[in-house]
Amino acid sequence: MTSVSQHPDDGASENLADVAIVGYGPVGQALALKLAHGGHRVVVIERWPQLYGLPRAVGLDHEAMRVLQSLDIIDEFEANTCLSHVYEWRNGQGELLVAFPGLDETAESGWPRQFGFSQPALERLLDERIGRAYADRVTVHRNLTVVAATQHPDKVVLETRPTGEMDGKPRPIAARYVVGCDGAGSFVRDAMGASLVDLGFVADWLVVDVQPRDPSQWSADVIQVCDPQGPTTMVPGGPGRRRFEFMMLAGEQKDEQNNPQAAWARLERWGWTPTNAILERHAVYTFRAAVADRWRRERLMIAGDAAHLTPPFAAQGLCAGLRDVIALAWRLDAVLRGEAEETLLDSYGPERQAHATALIEFAVMLGKIICVLDPAKAAERDQQLRHDAGRGEQKWPAPRLGRSPLVREDDPGAGWLGVQGRVQLGDRTARLDDLIGSGFVLIGHGHDPSATLTAEQRQFLARIGATAIGIGGSCAARDVDGTYARWFQQLGTTAVLVRPDFYVFGSGDAPVLVSDLMAAWKRDVSTFTAEAA
Repeated sequence: MTSVSQHPDDGASENLADVAIVGYGPVGQALALKLAHGGHRVVVIERWPQLYGLPRAVGLDHEAMRVLQSLDIIDEFEANTCLSHVYEWRNGQGELLVAFPGLDETAESGWPRQFGFSQPALERLLDERIGRAYADRVTVHRNLTVVAATQHPDKVVLETRPTGEMDGKPRPIAARYVVGCDGAGSFVRDAMGASLVDLGFVADWLVVDVQPRDPSQWSADVIQVCDPQGPTTMVPGGPGRRRFEFMMLAGEQKDEQNNPQAAWARLERWGWTPTNAILERHAVYTFRAAVADRWRRERLMIAGDAAHLTPPFAAQGLCAGLRDVIALAWRLDAVLRGEAEETLLDSYGPERQAHATALIEFAVMLGKIICVLDPAKAAERDQQLRHDAGRGEQKWPAPRLGRSPLVREDDPGAGWLGVQGRVQLGDRTARLDDLIGSGFVLIGHGHDPSATLTAEQRQFLARIGATAIGIGGSCAARDVDGTYARWFQQLGTTAVLVRPDFYVFGSGDAPVLVSDLMAAWKRDVSTFTAEAA
């Protein structure tokens, strides 16, 4: 049941949280951690009694790893990841059609471009981090389901009941803001009156996870088999695990395929049987492409699969959810601390919706190429892929954020993902975020960018928790690998202002950048949208 209403006040709950998060998967966990780190009181409502212990997502990119870096779990988490070198597309006969190399090369965010990982391990580490560091700020209610939401001028009251006991005693939970990280069937999205907009892809796939009995037989190969008789995906699911995804064809029924016998029958083609592998999980998923038409309604917001669904061909599902986390957390932090008006939250949806849509459309494009079932058309596709493979490097897209006041207008460097390089500062050499944190950063190339700021501008940067740093040249911070020198040469400027979500607010003259941010800080996105129309 979905219910939302508005009421002036009912006096419910004495223990008002800053933020209530519905859903305790990795997106909800990461958001809870970010907000708790900022000193905010968080309550989480999770409908299941414990963490889900089986694999789901298996791919993360460099940008997602930078988000996890900011959560102080990365050293432990890396042991549960693996690197691959190349993403290969092959035809049904095993012949190479096209390759996307460089998955293990360091990308813009300072991490290798693509990782395989174990989601249960990630969820366990996030949960342990919350319990170890922020037990006094984060309360997790398990086995509770949200059944109604009532908005008040200063809070939202959620009515919850024990999962599966709709006649059970209701329990009200109140918070200043509510974020739905509650998946594809999101209660919060429905409560907002938002809808999923279909982006043109629906297909059922049997997803199977195995563990080789002999660890030496495991590989990190990433292979897409473009076979009209049965498109198949084979990827690592972290160390010691392999993920197989088999497209279901016309006439195949979910209940006939979602069982161990059907899974082993498909795995046998690829050399896996009960004698050499352990079947860890099998499930039939409907791969969909969709994005929510709105991401915020007053004090209700959504993130993760509640806001967008993507086919897995670009491994961007959880990556997009973690981008939502880092984009929303800094905005909520500023509003909750009283350093910004609530209108700062208005830009979250327009920015993220455009970015997520671009990557979903890319995944859909890949899917439509992969899932050709007509043999003649598949042969034509194979020929075209071979032809295209010889025309240059194959690259994944890196979209720009959607327009908003927090993306500087008429600035070619604004709205794009910023870089993170290794920096030597004093006796420490590390990725930049490990040295200065991940708030707003004003970076000068070869000079201190704060030197030309006014006192008012310095005060503003201090108030929003920003850092100013010069890198390279005679500055104390040394550009170890030349990352920042290359970036500034590409931008054609000597200063850049990077937001806490790692995207560029703008590039150019430092005082002008800060002045423009001060103006944008108070600008209502609805006014901006009207002007741009």
